[in-house]
Amino acid sequence: MGRGDSIGEERPLAGLRVCYFGRFDPHYSRNAVTAKCLERAGADIVQVRNDRGLLARTPGLIGRGLGATFDLLIVGFRAHSDMPAARLLASLKRVPLVFDPLVSRFEEKVVDRRLVPERSWLAKWYKVSDRLGCRAATRVLLETSAQADYFAQTFGVARTRFRRLWLGADDEVMRPQADAPPADRFTAFFYGRFSPLHGIEHIIQAASCLERRGDPVRFVLVGAGQTYQMARDLVTRLGVSTVSFVDPVPYAQLAVMMGGADVCLGSFGTTARAARVIPNKVFDALAVGRPVIAADTPGAREALTHGRDAWLCASGSAEAIADSIAQLKREPGLRHSLADNGHRLFRDRFSLDALTRDLVEIVGELV
Repeated sequence: MGRGDSIGEERPLAGLRVCYFGRFDPHYSRNAVTAKCLERAGADIVQVRNDRGLLARTPGLIGRGLGATFDLLIVGFRAHSDMPAARLLASLKRVPLVFDPLVSRFEEKVVDRRLVPERSWLAKWYKVSDRLGCRAATRVLLETSAQADYFAQTFGVARTRFRRLWLGADDEVMRPQADAPPADRFTAFFYGRFSPLHGIEHIIQAASCLERRGDPVRFVLVGAGQTYQMARDLVTRLGVSTVSFVDPVPYAQLAVMMGGADVCLGSFGTTARAARVIPNKVFDALAVGRPVIAADTPGAREALTHGRDAWLCASGSAEAIADSIAQLKREPGLRHSLADNGHRLFRDRFSLDALTRDLVEIVGELV
């Protein structure tokens, strides 16, 4: 298949049976999009999953796995602890094993979010399961090369075992909207789970900065999570009047809301992980054809070109975010150019068809 071709009716993986294994979340974007791409390519998906505790679920998972027929085993996001059982099953069935972790659980829970004390047994288990997972896999999928470099160096695994598979977006849902943003107000849109990775405080401070400059912009922040209350408290403390909080909404509704915004915002956190990854919200903005402002990081630079298909600015800088929003507000031609080029880039590299082509190539190395 050529890079510009649709997966169409070729179905290069027809007849291949893929087993998703463990305590993964089938509805989480990474898992759902990857499974949809495999099905687009003609593969049949079977799920062997269980949400019980590790010790309680492992015998049943292995037993059900032994009774299933498949050619490729995948352990997806949030099932890190099931990799040892998956390695045993893959060996017994003589099939390749793919690990699609998305994150290091140790880095996410202990370093980034600080939900687990570093010296606790749980932190040690997270670190061990990250390492075991990577070492047990035939292939490890990660969203950027920067993230793959980190995993290889941190967990002592050969870099050749890793493959980059962009997060992308489900463009059957995330698609350009018919209605243009209202002309009477300029809106900046953000959605997320309010993780420290997102740097929501910098977005709120940017809103305050624009108000002080006499150039107010309406900010719509959708979601909830760890830093949500901090964000609300910061809005109150700064006396910001242009920020609105909206409870989490269904994925399809996000597409409508993003389509009604003048600009969409990525993440602006300053952690090491934030510098290596590109959040879902950036790909979603490209998919719906809206201009996106994102942090200028090594991860972002793998996919995006500043001033052509996205607007990149310094991480952790409210002034830089405010300056970027103000510039795009002043220059509608620039906004339209970024939106058009970004959507074109999305179709070529990050759409379901594009991800399917990449995934077919990766699977083709294994079966």
